[in-house]
Amino acid sequence: MKYSILIIALIFSGLSMARNYNDNIAYGKVIDVRPVYERVSVPERQRVCERPRYREKRANTGGAILGGIIGGVLGSQIGSGSGRDAATAVGVIAGASVGANHPSHRQQRPRCYTDVRYRQDRQLSGYDVTYEYQGQWYDTFMTRHPGDRVRLAVDVQVIE
Repeated sequence: MKYSILIIALIFSGLSMARNYNDNIAYGKVIDVRPVYERVSVPERQRVCERPRYREKRANTGGAILGGIIGGVLGSQIGSGSGRDAATAVGVIAGASVGANHPSHRQQRPRCYTDVRYRQDRQLSGYDVTYEYQGQWYDTFMTRHPGDRVRLAVDVQVIE
């Protein structure tokens, strides 16, 4: 029995506090709403590939010498007498030609990476609101559009 009386007392005191809180709420009539924009930097990522720079072909001296030696050895294996000398000379020339034109380095691949560039954009940051309350006009900034009225917390203070 004691507990039920206590519970009922708590409920009534809570309702009276809520009523007092709601008494402090008022509404003002919205007169004007102006959107406020700010400049923002928006990142944009894009893949960029650079082609390798063209390299002028240089003579492959090491390849020419090695090719000449191999061609000379192979040419000396063919024929006999003066034919052998001619085959060796042709082998040296052919081997040196092939060795000089052989690429001594790998072909370079394009170099790719992700580049971030920023573009300027306008973004809505909120609203400048003019409203009327008890015959006076007030200005405020709100992050959401207020509609046709704004909700106000009214506070009364004692001035000595």
